[in-house]
Amino acid sequence: MDDRSRHGINEYAARLIKFKARQIARKPGFSPSDREDVEQSLILDLLKRLPDFDPGKAALNTFIDRIVNRKVASLLRHHKAEKRSRGREECSLNDPVLDADGRVVDRHQTTPEASSDWLRRRQMQQDIGVVLDSVPEVLQLIALGLVHGTVASIAREHGLSRSSVAKHIEALRHVCEDAGLRDYLR
Repeated sequence: MDDRSRHGINEYAARLIKFKARQIARKPGFSPSDREDVEQSLILDLLKRLPDFDPGKAALNTFIDRIVNRKVASLLRHHKAEKRSRGREECSLNDPVLDADGRVVDRHQTTPEASSDWLRRRQMQQDIGVVLDSVPEVLQLIALGLVHGTVASIAREHGLSRSSVAKHIEALRHVCEDAGLRDYLR
């Protein structure tokens, strides 16, 4: 008696799972030792989904084929995801590397987060935060609303007219210009 028949799957399912597991084990990034794990994963997924089988919609073998092939595609997609790719280079952020100017620096100093754009954005956040702390609460609420909203949505949210919101925005603009933040205004 085959191991799989103890699990409650038919001969077609057992052959298909065995075949698909051998196929996957030959793909780059997999090894023959992964075959049994893949088989087990396919059997488990099939057993979980068998109660959903509806003989009025399809034959059992068709249902099994669809379930197994979808799980195979899912396994391959998951395995090939970039963050798990075998081709990715493993390294430490403290490794010495050459930067764009030819200087030896730690790798973390060459990441996008360490770039001048990130530093500029961070400085802008701090500058705007200081200015917003110095203005009345209504102007703070208007400024926060401008992050994702429109004049109309801010007016609705705070029960103000659009012209009133526009006046508050103009007052915010003047406060920012007076604080030397003209470069941050659009």
